[in-house]
Amino acid sequence: MAPKLPLEGTRVLDFGWQAAGPLCARMLAWGGAEVIRIESMVHHDRFRLSPALVPGHEGSVNVSGPSNNLATNKLSASINIQQPKGVEMVLRLVEMSAVVVENYSTGVMDRLGLGYPVLKQRNPSIILVSHTLMGQNGPWERVAGHGPSAAAPAGWTGLSGYPDRDPIGPAGAFMDFNINPHHSSLAVLAALHHRRKTGEGQHIDLSQYESIVGATGTAVLEYTALGRVRERAGGRSPYAAPQGVYPCVPLVVGDREEERWVVISVATDEEWRMLCHIIDQPALANDSRFATFDSRKRNEEAIDEIIVAWTSDKVAEAVELRLQSAGVAAGVVETVKDLLTTDPQLAARDHYRKTVHAEAGERTNDGPPFILPASPITLRAAPILGEHNEYVFAKLLGMTEEEINQGYADGSIG
Repeated sequence: MAPKLPLEGTRVLDFGWQAAGPLCARMLAWGGAEVIRIESMVHHDRFRLSPALVPGHEGSVNVSGPSNNLATNKLSASINIQQPKGVEMVLRLVEMSAVVVENYSTGVMDRLGLGYPVLKQRNPSIILVSHTLMGQNGPWERVAGHGPSAAAPAGWTGLSGYPDRDPIGPAGAFMDFNINPHHSSLAVLAALHHRRKTGEGQHIDLSQYESIVGATGTAVLEYTALGRVRERAGGRSPYAAPQGVYPCVPLVVGDREEERWVVISVATDEEWRMLCHIIDQPALANDSRFATFDSRKRNEEAIDEIIVAWTSDKVAEAVELRLQSAGVAAGVVETVKDLLTTDPQLAARDHYRKTVHAEAGERTNDGPPFILPASPITLRAAPILGEHNEYVFAKLLGMTEEEINQGYADGSIG
């Protein structure tokens, strides 16, 4: 028998919507938890109709690439929680679960009859993690939106871009896909540890705004402690000099060229000396303009010109390999195709994995960002909507065939 995963035996009810909630629950599923998506045809996750869709199946709620990528290793039960009977089914599941994940707007779970006081009454040790834009209380609690909606007040927009241009903000829903679900899943692990020691549950109130602020580094501390407002710095860093994105030889694809770029970051004097050696200009290491970190910061534009002259006629991957081999941080600015087909780190970690979906067919999915050598993680395809109804209603809830059929008839199931 394969070794158990750390969260085996932990049941999670996933009310996740779009990205932040589903990604938190997926992390728990990858860790071995039994994650049951609670969804319905009446009001399903809009990601289920988000492209890319399998050609010829555009009207199906089961073939969305983003939705299926966010639901690997999960189960699906179709319960209409807008009906009292559906809510009661969920509460019975809460009694036999450890965690509930949701990312509705503030107050929605309470209005549905599934707020934390109700869940705690049915299961005193339940852990509820809520992802709302501005938290469960406070002057902004009713402000709704996605992670990008909090990018501006959290400072990310103002810090993104070049100092002589307008702010641009991070690309897409970066917060929902990267920052918030990783903060919340870690919080759930801490809560599970606490629950196992004390038997106590808790309500994790993850304000996405606060979560994003926590990822701005020392920007807030610099202002509150020193009164210093950090400005947009483009690709530069207060901790490295030089640091930037440098052009390389374009890639010819058919009758067009694709730009290729490499990021280079030098944090120490030793790394600077190594970079000077690699670009065949060792004398620069002793140049008074560049001899110390502070002097390099003052002369970053001059350094950038030197590096651009060196990278411009070289292949990006060759620059990356040569610098990394010498201990200088460097990385190719990768396209989606690069990530899927040529990135050596992702390939070595078996990040992208094939699954066979019941309706969408063979798909490529993200794999876990962590490796558990003693407990290998097998990726399972996302479920179709309601795929595990028989397991949930008959086995877990002990409903008879007549009761299940009645649920379909009255709309509380489906």
